[in-house]
Amino acid sequence: MAEIMAQVFNGLVLGLLFAVMALGFMLVLSVMEVINFSHGALFALGAYFALSLSKLVGYWPALLIAPLIVGGLGLLIEKFLVRRVYGKDPLFGLLMTLGLAMALEEMIRIVWGKTGQSLPPPQFVAGPINIGDFWYSKYMIFMAILSIILLVLVWWFLEKTPYGAIIKAGVSDSEMVLALGKNLRLIRTCVFGLGAALGGIAGVIAGPMWSLKPTMGAEVLMPSFVVVVIGGIGSFWGAVLGGLIVGLSKSLSILTYPRMSELAMYLIMAIVLILRPRGIMGEKSILEQ
Repeated sequence: MAEIMAQVFNGLVLGLLFAVMALGFMLVLSVMEVINFSHGALFALGAYFALSLSKLVGYWPALLIAPLIVGGLGLLIEKFLVRRVYGKDPLFGLLMTLGLAMALEEMIRIVWGKTGQSLPPPQFVAGPINIGDFWYSKYMIFMAILSIILLVLVWWFLEKTPYGAIIKAGVSDSEMVLALGKNLRLIRTCVFGLGAALGGIAGVIAGPMWSLKPTMGAEVLMPSFVVVVIGGIGSFWGAVLGGLIVGLSKSLSILTYPRMSELAMYLIMAIVLILRPRGIMGEKSILEQ
């Protein structure tokens, strides 16, 4: 029972992290109709920037500064690259961001090296803690709390601020937002920057749990895409639900049949798409065209 509970906790924590990661991916896809395959590389950059910054200023400043740097990089990517593929065949955006992801991954190898590195957790969450009949990592609990805080902040921004209302309107009908006199170009730039920052902060949070290596972005990209598809494009709660489903499926598969840990989420995605092509809580999107 202790082992089962530990794996359930692992699945929930991993699911919350996937939800944070997938929200950035989902916002870009919903507003811009661009499948951003560079999102995983931005996740990796967040972790690597935090690694360098933590040696200079400590963990907490790195947790704040690294996502801002990644968000700023996202603004530049949207302005000089992604903006050129709006309104065109989605394949153009996919290929461009895939090429960008490969370039960023190679940049990581050049700057930080090819070998794996580790980002140490804050001292106060190092080691395990006793929860009932089993011991559990303090950092995993800390990571879950940070992920929940981030999800609440993103929900508040989207639901309770006028800027969030504009973004949600852009998800439903970007051309109508333009017709109402809003600066659609600026909205898209800011959304891409926000999505990049969410990917970056997810990388910082996951850094102490993950081994930092140039390919770590590619490893988390497909689960994030699966989360968006399962939950439904354009739905905040769909991303959260999809993240928990993917996290638990991976964790419980490791407990029952380890070889199924990667395949389980794809099987779930296939079942969801057969029963509900728009995802559990999704609306009509670019993927249906």
